Amino acid sequence: MKFLDTMLSALKEAKSVAIFTHKDSDHDCICSGLALQKMLQELGIKSVIFVDKTPSEGILRFTNNAKFLTESDDVFDVGITVDCADLNRLCDKSLLVFSKCKKTFNIDHHQDNKFFAQFNYVKGGMSSCCEVLFWLFKGKVKLTKEIAEYLYTGLYMDCGSFNYSSVNSKTHLCASNLMKYCDENINSRFFICFGISQSEVFSITKRAFDSVRMFENGQIAVSILKKSDFEECGCKREDGKFIVSYLQNVKGVKISINISEDKKNEWRVSLRTADKNINVSNIAHRFNGGGHKQASGLTLKGDIEKALKALIYESKKELKK
Repeated sequence: MKFLDTMLSALKEAKSVAIFTHKDSDHDCICSGLALQKMLQELGIKSVIFVDKTPSEGILRFTNNAKFLTESDDVFDVGITVDCADLNRLCDKSLLVFSKCKKTFNIDHHQDNKFFAQFNYVKGGMSSCCEVLFWLFKGKVKLTKEIAEYLYTGLYMDCGSFNYSSVNSKTHLCASNLMKYCDENINSRFFICFGISQSEVFSITKRAFDSVRMFENGQIAVSILKKSDFEECGCKREDGKFIVSYLQNVKGVKISINISEDKKNEWRVSLRTADKNINVSNIAHRFNGGGHKQASGLTLKGDIEKALKALIYESKKELKK
């Protein structure tokens, strides 16, 4: 495979290698980075991973407190992004480091990828970046328990426990191959790391449910969490983001939206749909966001009511298609 051969050739000549994850890194992004790091380690190549901030406690528990960087003055020979569709998805500090890398590679599964690196390997529509990595390196790197568990975790979480439209027979084949190497109790570990919530998280989830507004006769559901909500509940913004997945399962809801205040008058928006005839990435693109057909995100600035009005307007347009 030309891309892999080119990347491996560059890596073998490199004295320094950096892996980059996108802002607000999810399970697939973090696990892709860690799996790639371990794969390169199997090939005798050392690397570091950049994140915009420390991952959630659940991810840290699952990864045995893996090490990450947030900034560096070093110039790396090779830079590789994982699960990142656009350079705008890198935080400012990561973008600064990535832009100085002598050779750049982009590995992703988003359909709206911008092919921003010198070398790009994009399998748009595949279940997860972890699945992309599995097939890309199949036969080139020996699977270890650690690599398999990272890949399986990212795949499992990013395809909605095999419920999203991105799942096909190849996805299940990938999962089956990975499970052969995973700890037999891996699903129990999922529950321990990602399924058990602290009382503070329960509190913010309750606030999110209480904030829900319905539009278009219940076809659009919106939850809004302000910075003060997180502060009063003793939570991080990330602790409230799963509400959007709950809302899409409410009968009659075709588009679910979670709006969370990150900084004063700066709002992170998550979009979800369980309806295969709706493409929420179209909504995200209108606000310079992006993602998948059934799961996308964006950032808005300004007054929340004006931002909400614009989101509902674009969501209505998508419903009418």
